[in-house]
Amino acid sequence: MNGYPSILKWLTKRSIGWIVGTTLLVIIGIFLLLSKVHVLYALDDNGNILIAERVNADMTFSSQYIHSVAKCPIIEKFEISDQYKMVLMESWNCSFGAGIETEPPPGATDRMEDGFYVIDNIQQVHDEIRFHPVAITDQVLTIGEKSWNVSRYPFVGKTFTVQIQEKAQLTYWLSKL
Repeated sequence: MNGYPSILKWLTKRSIGWIVGTTLLVIIGIFLLLSKVHVLYALDDNGNILIAERVNADMTFSSQYIHSVAKCPIIEKFEISDQYKMVLMESWNCSFGAGIETEPPPGATDRMEDGFYVIDNIQQVHDEIRFHPVAITDQVLTIGEKSWNVSRYPFVGKTFTVQIQEKAQLTYWLSKL
């Protein structure tokens, strides 16, 4: 009978340890799931999520396509600002005319590089960017290290909007499913 109270004592200490440990894990889990993250979404006109990528300030993304008239690549490079706005920083093209920008806006600079006419330091802020890709040519949207050919299913023929939203991590993870 002398061993019985010591076993209860051992079980009680062990139970308290499990309860404290489990409680801490639950609190940390809730904090992580409810903490806010910034997500770059591509949403179609019905609000369906086509892309959901977590982003950070100073991250870059780009759009590259072949111009329908000039038949040359157009590359637009964006940066995400500290305020989580999309900022057009560079525009690359290899031809002039037919709707292709040839004059840098005030404050921007231009140069030639590898056969491209490059407009640098544009700093044009966007809350959202609209795309309407077609299947005639490939249009690639690159966010960080990931790329999507938006001239293919499920993007092609749809108008979609790219925007940054602040969301709870749980909401972000659910949108990735």
